Amino acid sequence: MHDRLLESLLEVAQVRLVASLRDPGLGFAPAGGMRIFLPDMHLSSTAVRARYQYGNNCEDLLIRVLRNLADLRENALNAGETVEVYHIGDYLDLWRESLAPAVDERVALDIKADHVDLVEALEAPRLATHFLLGNHDFALWQWHDYAAWDRRYYLPADEDAGVLVMHGDYFDWVEGLPEFVRDFGVHILGRGHKPAGPVVGKMLAKIAELNAARDYSVHLQLPQPAMVGATLDAQTVIPERYNVQTLDATLPGGTQYLASAAAECLAANRKYELNMKAVIIGHTHHARIATTKQPDGSLFTLIDTGAWIEQCQETATADPLDNAQITALYNNEVRIYQLM
Repeated sequence: MHDRLLESLLEVAQVRLVASLRDPGLGFAPAGGMRIFLPDMHLSSTAVRARYQYGNNCEDLLIRVLRNLADLRENALNAGETVEVYHIGDYLDLWRESLAPAVDERVALDIKADHVDLVEALEAPRLATHFLLGNHDFALWQWHDYAAWDRRYYLPADEDAGVLVMHGDYFDWVEGLPEFVRDFGVHILGRGHKPAGPVVGKMLAKIAELNAARDYSVHLQLPQPAMVGATLDAQTVIPERYNVQTLDATLPGGTQYLASAAAECLAANRKYELNMKAVIIGHTHHARIATTKQPDGSLFTLIDTGAWIEQCQETATADPLDNAQITALYNNEVRIYQLM
């Protein structure tokens, strides 16, 4: 299925491989079908976008990609196969749209009104996208139209979850924010748990506080392009392990959150009788695959899906590229592509 996805992407874009990993330690076997991950887009209305240096990248290309993914998914379903698409969070940038915490769904509708084709493609029933809530669009939780959007998904959806999908801002909180994050951590890491209203209220208040302390006019996450390393022509033979970061050998920023994610999943595995071996995130706008070993010697993998905002760079002297990334997981193999 990786080959079919690549063929679909090549119909509308040049495609470079950022990183790849094929290993049974990923914990996502063939029966799970293919999972495709679309990272942060940070859509804002046209009027608001004019006040900021960075906005969504390559919108026309993204629309074409989404339409082809819908075709790919339909064809797979007709063949008795599974393709599921996930948006990793920060789809709508409510914070940049409204400096005060959003209290009315009109804020989201104003953004969507200026991105009609993209919204229709991403929210099309035939694509059936699963949406995560990021820190910039967490306030969507308040409104009925977004009630089904979550903060995490487990893959596969059975009694032995191997892969956790989340936005990634949780690790910001784990590494430096107040103790109430532990209350929310029960919801993120404990299957079947939903946060109580007071906990969600605290999350909304904390996110508003954090956002108010930052100036997003020049950048959102990355003051400089993310260093992703040399990319490969995606039409070449894909290595089993390419451009994988480790604690001993990494590009700048390549192992951000790796230790925290491994520790949190290890604790959750013990507490909730899970077997999480990998975490898939967005949030940092830095596409990468990073691995470490758990105390029992098993593989732990952090997969950062990148972004469709801000920029990346292969080397310090290379020309920056607009982030336009897509991640695919199938048959214990993960690939991150850069589109151009």
